[in-house]
Amino acid sequence: MFGRARRGGVAAAGAGFGLAFFGLLFPWIHLFGLAAYLLLVGLESAFVAAFLTLGTVLRDALPRRGRLLAFPVAMLAGEYVRSRFPLGGFPWGGLGYSQHNDRLVLHLAAYGGVWAVSLLVALVNAVLAAAAAALRESPAYAGAAVLAAAVLVVAPAALPVPTPAGPQATIALVQGNAPQQDPAHPHALDQEALDSQVRETGALLGRHVDLVVWPESSVGHDPFSDANLLGPLQATIRQVGAPFLVGATIGVPGTPGADGGAARFRNESLYFSAAGTLVARYVKMHLVPFGEYVPARRQLAGWIKELNRVPADGIPGHVPTVFALPHGKFASVICYETAYAESVRSFVARGARMIVVSTDNSSYRRTAASAQMVAMSQLRAAEERVWVAQAAITGISAVIAPDGHVEQRTGLFEPALLTPTVRFATTTTLYARFGDWLPFTVLALGVLGTVGAVAPRVRRAVAA
Repeated sequence: MFGRARRGGVAAAGAGFGLAFFGLLFPWIHLFGLAAYLLLVGLESAFVAAFLTLGTVLRDALPRRGRLLAFPVAMLAGEYVRSRFPLGGFPWGGLGYSQHNDRLVLHLAAYGGVWAVSLLVALVNAVLAAAAAALRESPAYAGAAVLAAAVLVVAPAALPVPTPAGPQATIALVQGNAPQQDPAHPHALDQEALDSQVRETGALLGRHVDLVVWPESSVGHDPFSDANLLGPLQATIRQVGAPFLVGATIGVPGTPGADGGAARFRNESLYFSAAGTLVARYVKMHLVPFGEYVPARRQLAGWIKELNRVPADGIPGHVPTVFALPHGKFASVICYETAYAESVRSFVARGARMIVVSTDNSSYRRTAASAQMVAMSQLRAAEERVWVAQAAITGISAVIAPDGHVEQRTGLFEPALLTPTVRFATTTTLYARFGDWLPFTVLALGVLGTVGAVAPRVRRAVAA
């Protein structure tokens, strides 16, 4: 049984691990202020410490043979909760993402999402830790545990997974490498950004493509309010002769920003026909806290000067819009949304059978943030077993196969053009149909086990 001192040791170890792990995982947060970096690292570490401590309670409640599950279950429950709370959560650092290049283990994602992969990683490590602890006293047990861990690692390869068998389409991902915007003059470089996209798209003239993707922020403000933007955009679309998906920041008149400043905005993907006519649009639903809006702005603005970099709050959308090509339906996931498995799943539930991730990572400069976002998109591809085309205005753009493998990728801050041929899916995965059933189950079992462990103590205390 774990006593108070032992639980305190687990909490301290969890906090120490969290501080080291998260501190090294996203140092790029400091680009938005040291306070933001320290607060986020501290918060994520607190989740790890709290849930591993709850794991000790669950361990006491489980039968001896099931105690190896206590900490993996606690770790997964913690991952799920911190990916949802507060402010919509922050899923970076999930154990499952460590396996983004293991195509065989990623078979699990089609059944239980990234959560199944996280649980496997935690369980394998728990089994190996038990083997190490038993090595001196029971070498036979330790050997059996190592063998069990090896079986757990290779077993997912035996799981059947669907493969897209629908029509093929050639898409073009245009990475114009637009200059980074100056927050003090948000529209100063809009024309230069548009020109860079037009120049790179010129290589498509005379070639057959079924869809052209200009990433998030390719057009810095509403092209329908500025002929200098709309004219070149429509001319390019007509010259190429293909539908275009264009990332644009659309100001909303009559919605003043902070202190009466810049108008509020919507982060949108605009879908144009080959004739240059706007057909549909998607408004980003999951906005970045402290990046696209500031919670409790009035209370925080006085003592966090970095918040001045976000002069206006974005307006979120509410509908996971799906677009149509003759080959099939596809969706445009915008930037931060690819970190959320359930968000991407909502598009698949509406019929999307290919995913475009449109992103602007220029603010992260040459840090690991862009590569980490590609890794997350790899899990989204494996969960839904669909092709994922990630278009980034300054990189990294990538083409990801349904098994999670990155088929093509670009570098950072260089003009580039990718023209992959992808195939639309015709079926959906178990995860696509049932969503986050695994973390829900784990949370329910964890709560029941914890209550079962604590209730007798409460009854004894009351009786005394």
